[in-house]
Amino acid sequence: MVIVDTFEIHPASQSVDGFNCFACVGSIDAHAAPVIEDFRGHVDGTNVLLDFARVERVNSMGLSLLLKLFEEREQQGARVQVRNLNRMTNMLFRITGLGRFVEGYGGDCSDAARIEPASLSRPLADPSVAKLSPDATLKFMANLQTGQQLSGWYLLNTYLQRRLERPIHLEQPQLGKDLRESSVDLLFSKPFDACSLIRNQGFVPLMRPVGDADEAVILMRADDPRKLGDLNRPEVVTVSKNNFVYILGRSLCDESGLDSGNFSYQFAGNEIKALQTLVKGKADVLFMLKKTYEGLSSFARGSTRVIDESSTNFAFHFFCAAPYLKELHEPLVQVFTEMGNSEQGRQVLSDIQVDGWCRPDEGEIQMLQRLYNLYMN
Repeated sequence: MVIVDTFEIHPASQSVDGFNCFACVGSIDAHAAPVIEDFRGHVDGTNVLLDFARVERVNSMGLSLLLKLFEEREQQGARVQVRNLNRMTNMLFRITGLGRFVEGYGGDCSDAARIEPASLSRPLADPSVAKLSPDATLKFMANLQTGQQLSGWYLLNTYLQRRLERPIHLEQPQLGKDLRESSVDLLFSKPFDACSLIRNQGFVPLMRPVGDADEAVILMRADDPRKLGDLNRPEVVTVSKNNFVYILGRSLCDESGLDSGNFSYQFAGNEIKALQTLVKGKADVLFMLKKTYEGLSSFARGSTRVIDESSTNFAFHFFCAAPYLKELHEPLVQVFTEMGNSEQGRQVLSDIQVDGWCRPDEGEIQMLQRLYNLYMN
């Protein structure tokens, strides 16, 4: 199916219970901003009901735009509701705390309370006051999406050194070690790791992979004939509690009518250990990063079966830089932006399994931070 990148809002012929009704059509993302801005000027102070029956997709930027619209309506004393959300959009509304705007929603203002928050480690140092000499070697850490990317990231490290004319040393985080406890100048990191460093240490998200959102798959063993709903209290294994995959996995289960709060959880520290735990029969279910699953060998995939998967287009890995490297922020952006313009750059992109890079929208960062603050505090 081809996802359109256009968005329209059409008035409905009739009002419903004091609400002016509108039909939304297309995808709600960055392209929807001018449409929503124009719509905002026509509905000030009125109760609004938005029908999402023909909305194909809402991403993090779209949610940010909608949240701004909804909160403005509330400040004006007006009401706003949405209805006929598809499964993924409904799930995103709930996990980001927008569930209260869904017609007929009877839960708390945020479903974040359903998932226990993870404890946060305090940063070991405040890098905003750090100083580096102009010729100091920068420490670059890449928390990869798949193991097959490793050699490509060493090539990228060399590529950056030559174009920035500055020594850079690439390191890989130790398996199971919290990236937030590491001292680093540049990093490519998972969504929630990036959020922690942005909030607590002032790191700046400069770039993200194009169209390469983090998604989750829910796996069971191939030789296990049961369905997830057949399990009384399933034993679930995943990497860690402070991980977007954990949030997505639980939300997928909840959207299927199960109560993920009644599950038992193991946190293996890394994807390989989590997979081994499932295959050895020490867990019933595995929540795994979709890209990791797709990178497994055919033998490993053959020992499991996918029972559910997300398609949210919400969260991404980010390339971030420390705040004290402000003079390098724009040069880094330029290097990443122009990578696809040369044969060498295209080869690096191929080796790290990235189609290209783009600057993240402010709205999608804010919405991811909102999700992080809901679940990780």
